[in-house]
Amino acid sequence: MSRKRESQPDPAAFRQLMEDGCTVLRLHAATRLGMQAYNAFMAEIDLTMPQFATLASLCQQDGLSVTELAQLIGVDSTTLTRNLRLLEKRGLVSQHTASDDRRRRVLRLTAEGRRLFVRALPLWQQAQAALTKKLGPAQTAALHQQLSQTIEKLRR
Repeated sequence: MSRKRESQPDPAAFRQLMEDGCTVLRLHAATRLGMQAYNAFMAEIDLTMPQFATLASLCQQDGLSVTELAQLIGVDSTTLTRNLRLLEKRGLVSQHTASDDRRRRVLRLTAEGRRLFVRALPLWQQAQAALTKKLGPAQTAALHQQLSQTIEKLRR
């Protein structure tokens, strides 16, 4: 009899999961759907949104380390390293030894990377406009505010 109870979920916890839902699963679903929508626009130039974020960040502040860039765009170093390999293979990003610390590697946007980012920016604007049209301007603005506050609180 005790084996049967061990294989059954706690009724109150299960009811909470089914009725209230799971915050992180909802965030994951929204992120996945949003990425699909934005990636559809970026497919024209064979770029994903995480790769776009990398190019945008390096366009704004060239010479970041992998750790600095990962923190800036909010991804783990493993994911970023995988994307950097793809971007390097395409000649869009290069890695160099830092002039102030030979142990540190810094990232640079190549001329080709800058050109591709210039092409990608209007595609991002189209994706942003499409999402705003779907959600409505008020909901989009509220979502931005809520997500910014959530990120800030979760980082503490």
